[in-house]
Amino acid sequence: MIQRIQSIYLILAVAALGLQFVFPFASSPESMSTATAMADGVFNLNDSMILLISTGVALALAVFAVFLFKNRPVQSRITSLGMFASTILAVALAVQYILLLQQMGPSSTSMHLQAGIGMPALSVFMLWLANRAIRKDEALVRSSERLR
Repeated sequence: MIQRIQSIYLILAVAALGLQFVFPFASSPESMSTATAMADGVFNLNDSMILLISTGVALALAVFAVFLFKNRPVQSRITSLGMFASTILAVALAVQYILLLQQMGPSSTSMHLQAGIGMPALSVFMLWLANRAIRKDEALVRSSERLR
């Protein structure tokens, strides 16, 4: 399982999705009372239910795909679903961030982006690489079966 490159990509996607629970998306030096998501000065995963649910779904799909190494067609479909869920996560994060900036108004200039903002894009990229490697592996198996 681990010797296949798609397993490495899937594990990296799981790590990127898991790190979203640790790293905030944005922070501000002072507490922003105008925006409920920034009341504590940090915009993280716990501030939005849609971000929390989509991260959980994408994380579950990526973990599930790691263990489907014996069934490549199903692994490819699950990885595609994980890419879709991660894309929804990235879009929802962008929308939430734009709404937060509008809600904060002129005080939004003091807000700083953190490492968590790039994790959804990293997970989509890793899942795409994994899906590409899975399909390449399946094509190799099919061509070797044809030669027999």
